[in-house]
Amino acid sequence: MIAWLDIRNLALVDRAELEFGSGLNVITGETGAGKSVVMGAVSLLLGERAGKGVVGVHGDRCEISAGLALAGSPALGKVEGILEAAGVAMVPGEPLIIRRVVTASSSRNFLNDTSVTLATLKKLGDVLIDVHGAHEHQSLLSPSVQLDILDGYGALSGPLGKVRAAFDALSTARSELEMFEAELPSRSEEEELRSLVSEVDAVAPSPGEDVVLAERHRLASNARVIVETTDEISKALDTEAGGACAFESLSAARRGLVSLKKLGVDAANELLECCDELVESVRELGMDVERLASSVEMDEGEFLELEERIGALEKLKRKYGATLDEVLSAFDEASSRLDILENYEERRSELAEVAREAEAALESACAKLSKARRKAASALVSEATAGMAKLGLKDAAFAVEFGAATSSSRGSDKIDFMFSANPGVPPSPLRKVASSGEMSRVMLALKRILAEADDVPILVFDEIDVNIGGETAVVVGEELANLGKQRQLICISHLPAVAAAATVHFKIEKVVEEGKTKTLVEKLNRSARTAEIARMLGGGPAALRHAEEMTRG
Repeated sequence: MIAWLDIRNLALVDRAELEFGSGLNVITGETGAGKSVVMGAVSLLLGERAGKGVVGVHGDRCEISAGLALAGSPALGKVEGILEAAGVAMVPGEPLIIRRVVTASSSRNFLNDTSVTLATLKKLGDVLIDVHGAHEHQSLLSPSVQLDILDGYGALSGPLGKVRAAFDALSTARSELEMFEAELPSRSEEEELRSLVSEVDAVAPSPGEDVVLAERHRLASNARVIVETTDEISKALDTEAGGACAFESLSAARRGLVSLKKLGVDAANELLECCDELVESVRELGMDVERLASSVEMDEGEFLELEERIGALEKLKRKYGATLDEVLSAFDEASSRLDILENYEERRSELAEVAREAEAALESACAKLSKARRKAASALVSEATAGMAKLGLKDAAFAVEFGAATSSSRGSDKIDFMFSANPGVPPSPLRKVASSGEMSRVMLALKRILAEADDVPILVFDEIDVNIGGETAVVVGEELANLGKQRQLICISHLPAVAAAATVHFKIEKVVEEGKTKTLVEKLNRSARTAEIARMLGGGPAALRHAEEMTRG
């Protein structure tokens, strides 16, 4: 709810602070006193553009702010989403502060001291407040919102959920079909793919083969030097190569250690073991050197074959990828796309059939939802018509007009709330009704019926009492009070009965101070409220007694 509203230098208002209650808040005053200034302030906070005359005569700027208590509000989740998108921090349990500062040349907007766009304020207003009157901000007049309300009134979440599920399934099926068709190669692309697959398939490279062959080529290119060097190493290790060698020296050392052992030298045992290990290591080293020599021995034919293979791999890399892994990846991708082409008709037929079945399921779900909506609409029309009659619109006609729409997640219906205030005049779309008084009473009747379905928590009515009085006025007051038990209401009214039903009562009056006209706003206590209602009744002792009776309850 709106906990408080602070107005500074708006039109004729110098400074006004209003602390609202949770139920029915009524604003009264003489005609021309400036009651509409409150409506103007709320509309500005909802994102209405600031026109000429907004900045008053008491300064060079107008500032309007409000604190909104949102704990427990049915619209809290939507508000949090809007704030998150706008980068606005919200402290749990603390009010949301909306503020607008308007000058002759600029307008700045804030939510919790964070600068936001006018569009953000409008989004916030759409989920928090409905204003019915001269400054209309009426989500209920939108055909899209009307459809939501009808579904809520008829408790149609079940059939609506089936429509949404069917629509999602159809969207998925169509998306898969579109993606499949988009992946179909063109004729020129097909030729390129087949060429790639043919070339790579002819070479048949293995992962990492180019690295292995490059190493072999490097060794083979230095084969002569490698063979000569390994031969020298073999001679140094092996007696068979001739001359002194490591193996022969170790053998002589071993014979000496054996002699020491026989002489009873204890340390000879450990040294002998170490010598044996060295002998074995030398033997293994010799064998490894021989293997190395044999691995690089390559005749001219083998070397040419190696170079040809490396050349074939390098050619593929120049055309299809910087590395052999990229070439093989391109090969796999091309093979996959060619496979799509070769099995195109069969796969496309399968996907198209899935889409057709999903479309039929959606149409069936939409038809069931439409039938349920028409049944709900019939009941809504009956209740709304009765409610409007109670509010003084006895000859009014209300209807829900259905039209066809493209099947979507919301079904295949488009609707319009239709209204006529005069007998013999066909109903027309509610949003085209000219009289603000009639509009407000239609809204009140619908809001009473739809209180559970509609989650907009704050309603503002401007002069709902136009052209009504007597018993109807009492009913209007009762209806507003009852609706105030479920929503916060702010109502500008000329009706004593409405004022008497209020939980909080404000009086607006115009005064002249120091030669300047000002509009003052006062929150009335019990005695002042009684006096104001007596004024609304015409004044005098009888009116005062009647006002006391009206406020006593």
